[in-house]
Amino acid sequence: MCDSGLDEAIRAAGGVGALAQKGGISEPCVSDRSRVPAERVVAVEAATGVSRAQLRPDLYGQYLGKADNTRLTRIIGLAGWSGSGKTTLLINVIPRLVARGLKISTVKHAHHNFDVDKPGKDSHSHRMAGATEVLVGSSSRWALVHELRGQTEPGLPDLLAKLSPVDLVIIEGYKREPHPKLEVYRAAVGKPLMQPDDPHIVAIATDAPLPSARVPVLSLDDIEGIAELLLKHAVPIRTLASPTEGA
Repeated sequence: MCDSGLDEAIRAAGGVGALAQKGGISEPCVSDRSRVPAERVVAVEAATGVSRAQLRPDLYGQYLGKADNTRLTRIIGLAGWSGSGKTTLLINVIPRLVARGLKISTVKHAHHNFDVDKPGKDSHSHRMAGATEVLVGSSSRWALVHELRGQTEPGLPDLLAKLSPVDLVIIEGYKREPHPKLEVYRAAVGKPLMQPDDPHIVAIATDAPLPSARVPVLSLDDIEGIAELLLKHAVPIRTLASPTEGA
C-alpha cells in the first residue's frame, strides 16, 4: 500500500517521472520503500522532503525516535585476527554510511601502551608530570586523554557510555564481547575462523571461499553489501551491560 503523505510529496516534486530523474530511480512506484536504492535515499529525501526513515524504514527507521527524532545509537562490531584488514575495511565502509546521512563513531581496542599524544607537546608534558586527565581543545577538535595510573581497564560498556549520541558506533576489536560482529577473515593470515566459536558473529567478509561457513559470507570488496549488513545487524547500545558503577 502506498503512503498518502509520500504520494503527496511525489506529486509536489513533479510526479514520479521527475522524482525518478532527481533521485536516479527507474522503478515506477517509489512509494514501494524497497525500490528506493539505499545509495539514493538521501537524494530522494532532498527531492521530496520525505525523511529517509519513511523512505527506507528497514534501513533508517531504527535510527530515529518515533516522537522527537532523537538519535538512537546502535552498535555493530568488526572482529578478526591481526592482519586481517579490519581497519582497511572500516575506512572504506565509513564513507558509504556517512553518504547515507548517518552519523558514525568508532571504538577501537588498542595495545596497552598505545599513546595518542606526542613527546614534546605541552599536553604530553602535563601527563608526564602526573595529571590524570588532559583535555586539549581547538577550533577544529578537542581530545581528552585519561591516564588509568594503575586502575582497572574500563570495559566496553564504560567506554561506549562516554560517546556522544550518534546513529551507529562501529567497534573494531573487543572480539570477545557479546555484541553482533562481522568477522573479517583472510586466509593468508593463517588463523582459524572465529565464527564457529562465537555465536555473535553474524557474517564473514573474506577474500577466500568458505563453503562450510554457517553465516552469510561476503567478499571484502563488496563494500556496499557490507554497509547494508552492518546496518541490518546493528543493535541498540543499551543491549550491552550497563557501565560499571563509579567508573
